[in-house]
Amino acid sequence: MITQFGKELRKLRLDLGITLFEMAEAAGVSSSLLSSAETGKKPASPNLVERLAAAFPGVNQRKDEFLSLAAVTAGEVRIRLQDDRHKANATALAFARKFESFSDSQLDHLMNIFNK
Repeated sequence: MITQFGKELRKLRLDLGITLFEMAEAAGVSSSLLSSAETGKKPASPNLVERLAAAFPGVNQRKDEFLSLAAVTAGEVRIRLQDDRHKANATALAFARKFESFSDSQLDHLMNIFNK
């Protein structure tokens, strides 16, 4: 799942007309780390933002925004769906779709179930 951090970083990179490898090299990080942050496979760290800001004025000018977007990536949860667990997959997807609309009492009820 591509994050807003990844979208903004990719847009900046494309606007600069450089490859992912070139951006990673300039920032002193591995291209696999940068790719993982850009595609949302791994959360972006404040250290990554600092390195990018030191190498690219466009990141430096928007450093607070990039730090904020990076912080959001750390708050995401991923569930790996399994081909042979159809009921579990359906339950996880339904939970994810409804998560933000659960009331406090519904969340309390779910926590009671999970804690049993």
